[in-house]
Amino acid sequence: MPVLAALADLVLPRRCVGCGSYLGALCPDCTPCGPAMLAAAGAWACAPYGGAVRAALLAYKERGRRDLADALGSLLAGAITTALAAGRTPPGGVVLVPAPSARATAAARGGNHVLRLARVASRACGVRTSPRVLALTREVRDSAGLGVAERLANLAGAVAARPAPAGLAALVVDDIVTTGATIRACEAALRDAGWPVVAAAVVAATPLHTAGHGNPIGRAQPAGLT
Repeated sequence: MPVLAALADLVLPRRCVGCGSYLGALCPDCTPCGPAMLAAAGAWACAPYGGAVRAALLAYKERGRRDLADALGSLLAGAITTALAAGRTPPGGVVLVPAPSARATAAARGGNHVLRLARVASRACGVRTSPRVLALTREVRDSAGLGVAERLANLAGAVAARPAPAGLAALVVDDIVTTGATIRACEAALRDAGWPVVAAAVVAATPLHTAGHGNPIGRAQPAGLT
């Protein structure tokens, strides 16, 4: 059976991670189409972290499914566009700043997976990416399984930013927001380095830790140009 599956992959498109169809890595039926949501730490998220989106992010990050970068990057672009529209921020002076990855994590995943998504989103929404603004100054633990206080302690003083060039503002991007600890650490480091921070955007938000009322991941907003 594994041999047959491998042969099928040579002649057929990869199956959708959500439903198993051959309509794309993340098919239209499994791709979220609703408005972006305001989630933890004020980040804009395209979808809750569940179902096909969760399967796609896990396959992309942990199982080498780089063919999902386009679909996930396009979702991130939607959250970015909504974030800029909500803040009435012209995109011309804004750059996308990916959250940093630990070296060991990036090596295991074949590079910075968030940067890859940011570059796809950049092409889709016309906002430039600045890949080396943020960096980790020490090793940090994997945040999976950590509580809110543990995540904050894990990242305390661990993120540094390069000085801000004149006339530019930062929009922080990441794949998932859970408690918001990573977004807050990135924004604090950027502000310490003189960067205006206009917003944060992610692909998905974990329902348990997001903000808002009457919606599992936050307050729905019109998707604007998405």
